[in-house]
Amino acid sequence: MKKITISILMLLIIMSPNILFAQEQGGGLIPCDGTDCSFNHLITLMVNIFNELVKLGIVFSSIAFAYAGFLYITSSGDPGKVSRATKIFTNFAIGLFLLLGAFLLIQLILNSLGLDSAFSKGVINLGSN
Repeated sequence: MKKITISILMLLIIMSPNILFAQEQGGGLIPCDGTDCSFNHLITLMVNIFNELVKLGIVFSSIAFAYAGFLYITSSGDPGKVSRATKIFTNFAIGLFLLLGAFLLIQLILNSLGLDSAFSKGVINLGSN
């Protein structure tokens, strides 16, 4: 069991730079170069960070679901292991539901303010710079 956990952690460590520092077509995570940043860029940065955290949450949830399934399959009918696997699955399902609900709420607010297309292009105009 320790070998599987260490293998998963090593895979996450190896893959984390690809997930965290991946450049997107819209300019990447940071919307400005540091010389002419404004409040608009700060809001864009917060939205970009939240979107990346949602992606990481989905990855961690899928790993936790796979781990809970592995525990359930290898429990051999042991009630303690079955309840542990069920508890892990339930907790991560609730967490994923809350995470995606927060994401949808933020997207709803941005869409109702008319900022959805501006955020996807990396250009926001909330007033004067």
